[in-house]
Amino acid sequence: MAAHNHLVPVSLLVGLFFFLAAPPALTCDAGDRAALLKIKAGFQNPGKFTSWNESTNCCTWYGVKCNPHDNGGRVTYLHYSNHGAASDGLSGRLPDELGDLPFLSALSLANHNVYGVLPLTLTRLTRLSFLYLPSNSLSGALPSFLTQIRSLTFINLSFNKFSGLIPPEFSNFAALETLALQTNNLEGEIPSTIGNLSKSLLPLSLLLADNMLSGNIPKELLAANWDTLDLSHNKLTGDPTALFAANKATTYMDLSFNKLEFDMTGIEFPVKLITLTLQNNMITGSIPAQINHLSTLLIFNVSSNQLCGIIPAGPVMDRFDNTHFFPSKCLCRSKVSCV
Repeated sequence: MAAHNHLVPVSLLVGLFFFLAAPPALTCDAGDRAALLKIKAGFQNPGKFTSWNESTNCCTWYGVKCNPHDNGGRVTYLHYSNHGAASDGLSGRLPDELGDLPFLSALSLANHNVYGVLPLTLTRLTRLSFLYLPSNSLSGALPSFLTQIRSLTFINLSFNKFSGLIPPEFSNFAALETLALQTNNLEGEIPSTIGNLSKSLLPLSLLLADNMLSGNIPKELLAANWDTLDLSHNKLTGDPTALFAANKATTYMDLSFNKLEFDMTGIEFPVKLITLTLQNNMITGSIPAQINHLSTLLIFNVSSNQLCGIIPAGPVMDRFDNTHFFPSKCLCRSKVSCV
């Protein structure tokens, strides 16, 4: 399977910078301290959590942040992404006691050996905005109960072992801007309701790559306005041309390694595209000249399709060597080479 970077929004990075740069001077809430100690025990008392003890202020504990502006002494961030040895990481199930941190707005636990299902107690986190749990061993079906957390704007459950269908209820998120589910074992069709996520005015990010999804891309998803759309490395079929329109806000689109069939000849691509990868499908027709108007395009690949004709020369297409186009049915760089 292809590797995909974990998507982290700028707002989360800013929040984490504040967490690192501004040590809190508040006294931790007693209930939050008790919940954190139970969470520590649930993760088998990891070495990184040696600062988590009864005798110290939990607002100063490793990976913990209290917000001094809104809810003095209440835990708002729990962040520990393991970038060291596996032995430095967390091991165990997500403790039910996570639901006992009522002011938590960001839960970030990446690259650990956290396994099992997501606990229902997460629904008690009515202020949770960021749920970032990639590169673990979480499994089972994606729980539709996540939609009960109305404050969620960002979900990343990629690189886990979730299986089954994408719940159609996922269209019910009230404020979601990013849904990253790539590199799991999801199957079946993409529910048509997913397109309803774009009911907000902001373009959204949807990452479903490296699963076993099949069937046509639903028309509701095709009509939606995405900033980032990655459906690559699945078994998707049909005609996705409705995704392409010059006035769409898409900057990143990867539909590669599927079974999509469409004629590219008359397509107009979103003018803000930075990445467009369509290789290994069943695309016919020719590459439209409009593509040379995409001044921001930095990554491009249409190889291993059934395209034909002359690659339009211009400031954009001239950036890419032949590996980005071939093998294809009968593409060529000039009339001479097409003979």
